[in-house]
Formats: sequence, structure tokens, C-alpha cells
Amino acid sequence: MAPSDNSSNLKWYADAGAWLHKNFLWLLVLCYLLAAVLPGPGLAIRRLSFARSPGNEVTAPMLLLALLLFCAATVVRGSQVRDLLRRPGVLLVSLLAVWVIPSLFVSAMGWILPRMLGDYVTTGMMVGLALVAAMPVANSSVAWTQNARGNVALGLGLIVLTIVFSPLATPQMLNLMGLSLSEQETSHCEALVTRFSGTFFIVWVILPSAAGLICNRVLGPERIDRARGGLRLLSAITLLTLNYTNASLAMPKVFNDEAGTTIVISAILAVAICVLGICSSWFFARLLQLGKASWTALVFGYSMKHTGLALVLAGEVLQDEPRAILMIVLATLLQHIVAGGADWWLARKGHAGT
Repeated sequence: MAPSDNSSNLKWYADAGAWLHKNFLWLLVLCYLLAAVLPGPGLAIRRLSFARSPGNEVTAPMLLLALLLFCAATVVRGSQVRDLLRRPGVLLVSLLAVWVIPSLFVSAMGWILPRMLGDYVTTGMMVGLALVAAMPVANSSVAWTQNARGNVALGLGLIVLTIVFSPLATPQMLNLMGLSLSEQETSHCEALVTRFSGTFFIVWVILPSAAGLICNRVLGPERIDRARGGLRLLSAITLLTLNYTNASLAMPKVFNDEAGTTIVISAILAVAICVLGICSSWFFARLLQLGKASWTALVFGYSMKHTGLALVLAGEVLQDEPRAILMIVLATLLQHIVAGGADWWLARKGHAGT
């Protein structure tokens, strides 16, 4: 293929990726509506298996998750992470804020809500919220940071480090939150800890991330920059497909079986955990005397969770708890809506740094 053809293709990928990013929120809503009215294709994708023996299935959601993490790791710049490591205090505080504060919120809600509303209303809901709270930072948070002219290096560093530390932190947070949940939900948390700490996590989370970093190193910055548009397009399509396949499991049951009260409470909790992250970012930015650009990165890093990973884990472990999957689906959608609101507010107030 001629060089001009390559350049034309790269431009097309970049333009398509930019269009998907610009309209991502509406496309995500469309995925959920499609999952509610036409779940068949999504369920068919979920049933795709490449295993030779029972118990060792390689499912389509696992492959989608691995591809998503590979794309994210491929575009990480090593120089940005090295710059970030020069301020270890910011990283330490951020790691605590990403996990400890949401976990304390879930623990409090796990004790309060069943006493206010009854166990039946909150069953399944809280374990889904616990799984969201225990996740690392969302890959998409850095895109919001970049759009708001925030500190992209800090945003990327939070993603990389929380994924690296999640095999240690996530099981501990799930165990902590399980102390305030019902006996059934505690057993679900224990199953998630086992899944998160075992071969599944090594093969489908750590290895794809490591492969992406190796690919980044081998290809070099120039080739990665040329391929960035294509990787962005592939990542967006993968994330939308992953959301559709998992929503296909939850949305029909929600509309057929769940009361409006359950959906409203789940939505309120999903928004609350995002708003709590934004408030935490404001507090720690003032405490650490960070500039506007760094605060902007913390706004999106603290408020957006890696719900793609949560959806895959929930699909593997919590298939008998549609409310848990509903909570994660709502968290995925609503954290982007909250991020859009934060982006609008930052632009309006002129708080985003340069």
C-alpha cells in the first residue's frame, strides 16, 4: 500500500475515533436501550466460548476486556509516568482516595440502607456497588482529563498504578466492605476476591496490560503516535460492545422484574459515589496545594471507575444477581454523565488548567 494510502487510513481512524469519543455518551445510552429491547445478539456474544473442556472457558467478554486493557497500556508514555513518580506523596494520597473513601461509603450504606428500606430492596444492589468501589481508575478518565486541559500525566499515572496495585487492593477492599453486608452478599464478595486474586486476573488483566506496555516499548513513541487514532477507535468500539453484551444480561430482567424504586435507589447510589470522588479531589487538591490542571485530573480519576472490568467479573460470578449487574451498568452510564457535567462546570468556571 502506498504511503499516501496509509496516511489516509490513519486519518480516517483518527477522525472516526474522535467522532466516537464526542458522541460516546449517547452511543452508550443507545447500547443500553438496544440491550433492553434486543438482548439476543448480546447474549449470543456472551455465550461464545473457545474452551475445549468445561470449567476452562475463554469467553468473548474476557477477550474484550483483554483487548481494552491492551489498548490502554499501549498508549501510555513512560516519560509521563516517570515524571509522576517524582511526587510520590500525590500518588500515595490518590491511591488511598481511589479505594478507601468509596469503600467506607459503601460500608456505611451497607449498614444504613437495609435498616431503612429492608434487606429485600437492597439485596444484590450493595454487592454491585461494592464491586464498583473496589475497581481501579477508568481508562476513559484520561480522555475527559485531556478534553478539560488537565494534567494527562497524572491521569495516566493513576490508571496504570491502580491497575498494577489492584490485585492487592481490590480483594482487601471487598473484604472490608463485606463486613457490613448481608451473609449472602458477603459470600458473593468472597467469590469475587477469589476470582480477582487467581488465574483469571493474571491472565485477563495483568498479561494484556503487560503486553500493551511491551508493545509500546518495542514500537516506540513515533509509531504509537501514528497508531493512536486507530487504537482509540478500537478501544471505544470494544468498550461499547462490552457494555452491550453485559447489559443484555441485566436490562431485560430489570424492566420485567424490578420495581422503579430499586432502579432509582441504584441510580442515586451510582451518582453519589461519583460525586464523592469529585468532592475528594477538591479536598486533596487543596491539601496538597496542587495546580488547576492536576486538580482537573483528580476530578475524573477519583470519580470514574473501571466498570468494564467490573462488568466482566460480575458476568462471571454474579449471573444470579441481576441487581448487581444493574448497579454496574448504571454506574457506567452515570459516571460519564457526571463527568460531562464536571467538564461543563470546569469550562464554565475556567478552573481547568493548561
